[in-house]
Amino acid sequence: MNIYLEKTESTNIIAKEKAASLPHGSAVFAEEQTAGRGRFSRSFHSPPGTGIYFSVILHDVPDKALITPAAAVAVCRAVKKHTDKSPQIKWVNDILLDGGKICGILAEASAGSIVVGIGINFTTDFSQFPELNAASVFGRGETPSCSREELAESVISGLISLCGKPGFMNEYRALSCLIGEKISYMQNNEKHFGTAIDVDDTGRLLVKTSGGTFALSSGEVNTVRKI
Repeated sequence: MNIYLEKTESTNIIAKEKAASLPHGSAVFAEEQTAGRGRFSRSFHSPPGTGIYFSVILHDVPDKALITPAAAVAVCRAVKKHTDKSPQIKWVNDILLDGGKICGILAEASAGSIVVGIGINFTTDFSQFPELNAASVFGRGETPSCSREELAESVISGLISLCGKPGFMNEYRALSCLIGEKISYMQNNEKHFGTAIDVDDTGRLLVKTSGGTFALSSGEVNTVRKI
């Protein structure tokens, strides 16, 4: 059972309110979000008619830590299924295409269930917002090879099929744009540097530094641009 809205603050807000009364795999869709957000409460640009904004409700998920990686893999699979493009995952929850962010993911707990918010830039034109470093699945002047509904359906079915099946982490690693790259990351309000060497089976980013190798479970990570 899905809910369709013309406009709302955030599909995650509605999905969390309705989670207890809706079955596993139900989704809340919106044509436009006025307060779409991602991790660290950052806003997600959600104009009407050009993006795909929805939240999926998942019940009885055995390994909640793997939901965000599962959603990332599901989005990449869906994009590759309907296009000739090769998206990549920027740990932990961003999907990139040619270096520009096309999708953000925000998983939140709600009364024992998980709500997974997914925002995909389908044909959004970001030419007037260069500071966002964003892109769309289909760029300016490009004719989409699928509909928004088809892409969303593929993402949802893919996410549901991956729930509770940790074997997909090999695919997540193969899609990563960070493994092997020099990165910067914040820890205790300080910027640190290292090399991303792997993602373990629990979704943690393994980072090699001068002080040894450790697992980063959350935070903001960026590649260090080569000069």
